[in-house]
Amino acid sequence: MSNEGLLILAVIEAVCLLALGAGALVLVRRLKAGREALWTLSRRDALTGVGNYRALHERLAEEIGRHARRGREFALILIDLDGFKQINEDLGHLEGDRLLAEIGTALCEELRGEDAVFRQGGDEFAVIAPETNGEEAEDVAARIRNCVRRCSREELPISGGTGFAIFPGDGRSAEQLLGCADADLLGSKRGGRS
Repeated sequence: MSNEGLLILAVIEAVCLLALGAGALVLVRRLKAGREALWTLSRRDALTGVGNYRALHERLAEEIGRHARRGREFALILIDLDGFKQINEDLGHLEGDRLLAEIGTALCEELRGEDAVFRQGGDEFAVIAPETNGEEAEDVAARIRNCVRRCSREELPISGGTGFAIFPGDGRSAEQLLGCADADLLGSKRGGRS
């Protein structure tokens, strides 16, 4: 083959490698975007748009580590909707789902930017409020109950009970904090504090 033919072949080979490189770069970018989208989807509740159970446990672990290092408190607040089962039975699950989505949005709008809202499942939500002590958690819980009541309408009567735990006094692990907050929630429901 002549020098001219070798040169043409080298140019063609270089163009092909560049095209493959550009294609590979596009493929890598698409794979990365897909992986990020899957990561987000695996941590978001599809109905409400707030964090899901998995995200709650991941964030609890982060906040426990961060607040332990700094010697600070944070609050875990649980919310259980009262009357939700009746809404599903009387108006149907579609209306119940709309109400859950509305409450998720309302909670996100009501709380501080650093607070995080999660749906644990069914009609139960959780809020992690960083840098929050017991007295402040009482205020946040009252704001949450008022926020849920504002989502209520004549045909959709809804309220919510709350219970909370404060790190580290009420527990130093996710399980301890969830258990303490759940016990407080049950106590508030029995005591009529919903």
